[in-house]
Amino acid sequence: MGLAPSTDKHWALSFQTGVSNYFGDLTKRASPTAVDFNLSGAHIGGAFEKRFSHRFIFRGEIAWSRLHGDDAQTAAVGSFEYNRNLHFRNDVFQLSALAQIDIFPHYGHYTQRKRVTPYVLTGLTALLHNPKGKTTNAFGNTWVDLAPLGTEGQGGEFYKPKYNKAVLAIPFGIGVNVKVADRVDVGIEWISKFTFTDYLDDVSLHYVGDTHFGENKLAASMADRSQESIAILTGQPRQVPSEKFSPGQRRGSNNNNDGFSNFIVRVRYILSKNKPPKALSWLHKNNELYKPTLHAKKGKSNSREASKFTKNQDRYTIQNLAINTAGSERSPYFYHDGLIYTTDRNDRKHFNKHYRKSYYNFYFAPLHDLYRNEQTRPIAIDSSAFHHHHHHSAFQIDDHHMIATLYEADVPHLEVAQHKLYSIDILGENIWSNIKELPFNNEHYSISEPSFSKDGNTLYFVSDMEGGYGGTDIYISYKYNGQWTYPINLGDVVNTPGDEVSPFIHPDGTLYFASDGHEGMGGLDLYETYTKKGKIFAVANLGAPINSTYDDYGLILNSVKRTGYFTSNRLGGKGGNDIYQLNVNEINLSRMLTDEHENLFTIEAMKLKGKVVSKDTKVALPRILVSLKNLETNALVTKRTDDNGNYDFDISNESNYEIFPSAFGYKRMKPTKISTVGVIGKETLEKTLVIEPLAQKVKLYGQVTNKTTGELLKNIELVFISPNEDENIYVKSDAEGNYTMEIDKDKKYYFFVEEKGFLEKNYQIPDLSKYRTVTSMKYNIRLEPKE
Repeated sequence: MGLAPSTDKHWALSFQTGVSNYFGDLTKRASPTAVDFNLSGAHIGGAFEKRFSHRFIFRGEIAWSRLHGDDAQTAAVGSFEYNRNLHFRNDVFQLSALAQIDIFPHYGHYTQRKRVTPYVLTGLTALLHNPKGKTTNAFGNTWVDLAPLGTEGQGGEFYKPKYNKAVLAIPFGIGVNVKVADRVDVGIEWISKFTFTDYLDDVSLHYVGDTHFGENKLAASMADRSQESIAILTGQPRQVPSEKFSPGQRRGSNNNNDGFSNFIVRVRYILSKNKPPKALSWLHKNNELYKPTLHAKKGKSNSREASKFTKNQDRYTIQNLAINTAGSERSPYFYHDGLIYTTDRNDRKHFNKHYRKSYYNFYFAPLHDLYRNEQTRPIAIDSSAFHHHHHHSAFQIDDHHMIATLYEADVPHLEVAQHKLYSIDILGENIWSNIKELPFNNEHYSISEPSFSKDGNTLYFVSDMEGGYGGTDIYISYKYNGQWTYPINLGDVVNTPGDEVSPFIHPDGTLYFASDGHEGMGGLDLYETYTKKGKIFAVANLGAPINSTYDDYGLILNSVKRTGYFTSNRLGGKGGNDIYQLNVNEINLSRMLTDEHENLFTIEAMKLKGKVVSKDTKVALPRILVSLKNLETNALVTKRTDDNGNYDFDISNESNYEIFPSAFGYKRMKPTKISTVGVIGKETLEKTLVIEPLAQKVKLYGQVTNKTTGELLKNIELVFISPNEDENIYVKSDAEGNYTMEIDKDKKYYFFVEEKGFLEKNYQIPDLSKYRTVTSMKYNIRLEPKE
């Protein structure tokens, strides 16, 4: 599945004012475009809004609009509408549920919204309306409700149902919001509401005549106003038609329902309590458009200070790897028999259109490829599940699960996209799927660069969340009852007002990290922590040549701390960030990289010798294969034993190995682990390897007879037992007293019989293991009868 960009889902309150324009039977056309500004009415309203996605906003709105219509002001002299001389005024109260769709999507925090945001909207509106008309002087020159008068015979002979003053409408509109402050927008909006009534104006059908109203002179007066010589709303004289309208003549047109439009100005205030993002942290600055910059050295600069960082330089060597390119390579981590890392190398498959460069993607390189002089071809991880996301760093938990840091790409807010941690299933060596967010993720700060303790119950990571000591800090969380605890800041021994990044917790419990806040050579330097009773009490700079005056970070070390890999943008690389190999030539017995020059020892050549013997005969086996695997480099060497069953290999101290023999006819044994870590002053190690032969089957057959009489015994059931294996074999003699069965040559069996008339005792079968070449043997069974 894909990963959706993040959006701040905030609430807002809006206020609006403007004008209303009616369209219906008393306008030239029953269309929103038939606007007469002489008859515009007022409009006011307010709304609560909720943003649900980068484009969708829901608005709950309440409003009031005054609508006007007047034939005397809009119709041409002599026209039907002019002669009709109808008018109305209607106060319409509205309750709307509106869906606003932004044309340009909004991502990130509300303060990061675009300066101008056009939109369209629609929804559903409930109306409560009450059309009124103004009477002549004879009736008091006042406004009266028209619906109760039944001006078109509503409720009478011609049109019995009275129209409903509570109706629905469908709104359609367009608008634009302009950001004037972090929380304030000013906008304009035009929206038309198409109602399900033709009586906003009290006009729809035909005249019913004065006689219909009987003694109700007011109703008759309001139904037909054609004979009035003065326009009631303007006070202007008008031409009176020669005749009144007759019953049944058209008064309105019921072909279209009435509606109205609002042109309004809106002020929108955002109510969100979500804090805006902080200034860009190292996590964001280090991801795009990278330009190596020489950082100023912190603290005083003199020869004595400089010597602090060079005193251990003879203990290490570093080398630029063949996997590096003109792009950036970073964040190495051990994965299967190689390294996984991220790179924005131009592979023409993962291209960021916004920045015109490639995405960072995960690649895998076997360890033997890292040392080649020629350009290698690392393998891109199949990561279609999170395509169009940058891949920042990864940590393999086990053979089937990975934790990765990803962040969004190809979106307008790319430079502040938050880093998030995801768990991923490993389907194959380079095939990942089933991506799930971890509970630490947050829309308002980054969670990045995970590292787990050896038991998997402690997680270290980097974040720029509020409450830290500086730009980015290192945090820790513990797994308790299957749940991760709330992140805890690692404290001021490690964290500083600067940036602390790329934690790596070694299996021995030592934490390595990078920082630009501790005393260093410049930029980000790599540090080692000292712990006492599980608590960090000091940090030490790893010094040159591991550190430089540029950024050095992301160190990982193998189990014996003899080989490591880290990222640097120092001069002399192939471009941007490169991955370097660290070779530890000398190490202290404490296994710390920054100990003083005491008890140091180097890598020394050694020999591993021994014999391979058969488990059953204890005899050495000549000319069989023996394989030795270096667990630090994954190098595999295979030899044959000599004529006396001896083997020997060249090894070195400070390494872990696995050795295993293999031969036809023998079981494949589990590898024997051999460690030379911490071994000093020994030239040779000896190890005898034991190999177990495969079980060989022997066909056993013969006759079952009476020991006393020699009589053949038919249909006698025998039970063969191997006491060492708890294996029972049931055999029955046939109609001629013969039996046949198959047993393991290397097992000792006995049998017994529960046949009436014979002694109940155990019978021993001869030991067949000494007959190595025998594949079948005749063995007659003679049962002793009871006396």
